[in-house]
Amino acid sequence: MPSIDYSYIADLYDSYVTTSLDVPFYLDQARGCRQVLELMSGTGRVSLPLLEARLPLTCVDSSPAMLSRLRAKAEAKGLQADIREMDVCALELHKRFDLIILPFHSFAEITEPPAQRKALAGIREHLEPDGRFICPLHNPPARLKLIDSVKRIRGKFAGKGGETLVLSSVETRAEVPGVVHGTQFYDIYDKDDRLLQHRQADLCFYLHTPESFEELVEETGYHVKALYGDYNCSTFRPQESQFMIWILEKEVRDKEKHSRSAHKNRSLRARP
Repeated sequence: MPSIDYSYIADLYDSYVTTSLDVPFYLDQARGCRQVLELMSGTGRVSLPLLEARLPLTCVDSSPAMLSRLRAKAEAKGLQADIREMDVCALELHKRFDLIILPFHSFAEITEPPAQRKALAGIREHLEPDGRFICPLHNPPARLKLIDSVKRIRGKFAGKGGETLVLSSVETRAEVPGVVHGTQFYDIYDKDDRLLQHRQADLCFYLHTPESFEELVEETGYHVKALYGDYNCSTFRPQESQFMIWILEKEVRDKEKHSRSAHKNRSLRARP
């Protein structure tokens, strides 16, 4: 279960999460795919462009409030997707996909190592033998620059009727290595700069190093096909890149190799 409760902020989410930086990348990666699965899809920032490109998409998220907004936006555009309310740590979709994506560094919201391994194992079970899993993460040297235990304004965003949303946050490194705790603050002002509403939501995320994440995915049955430093597919540079964009494939295990070989032999024997 992700560590942020989006029910408090689902109606505000689209006001401040407006980036399309990664959308062309996912459209390119999904081109020609037979079945695409988007995990932790939220309100559809990436989902809707994929649907508009007529890609066969299944969307999974654990937040009913976020999915309600996704369904409404898809319906308004006349788009159809298989939308499921489900925890990424307990996937049970009974089908496989040649592309699975988990956009916007959201895997970091799974902070407990056993849950991380369970999520990765479940995702692997939903991949076709030749499928890919794309998992972007923040690169710690870049992300740690913003973690200083000081409350800072992260942005001001236009709302309805001349309102302004001011988003602030404070983030602090926990005693547990890799874990970051924080709080996001949402202040809504009218056109005369009067405070109309204040909300806040706790957050917690995990900063994987390149070494720790590679060890984790290898342990759970993947091999790394590629690692990029940004959405232009540039070379990852450990001390310079803002992101780690992991392209993962299934590592074929001995039991699976035996099963495939047996299936192939049965198929050959069945031929006239």
